Amino acid sequence: MKEFAIYTGLRAALFGAAFAVLYFPLRNQLSVFPLLLVALLISSILSIFVLRAARDRLAGRISTRAGRISERIEKARAAEDDN
Repeated sequence: MKEFAIYTGLRAALFGAAFAVLYFPLRNQLSVFPLLLVALLISSILSIFVLRAARDRLAGRISTRAGRISERIEKARAAEDDN
């Protein structure tokens, strides 16, 4: 799924950017682990707003695919009932 790869890549890039922005000014005050946690928190909050369009495309793709699978299951169930 192309949309999943794009969304995941954008999330990783947003996390990397948040970490870089925090690391350079705070590398002498904090160790790496707290910086990673803060970057994770910041990137998670930002992704709600920044990645809305990519998330909506991914959700639409998943919904479409789930609908097709449900249709196939119903067709198979109806064919089985006919026999």
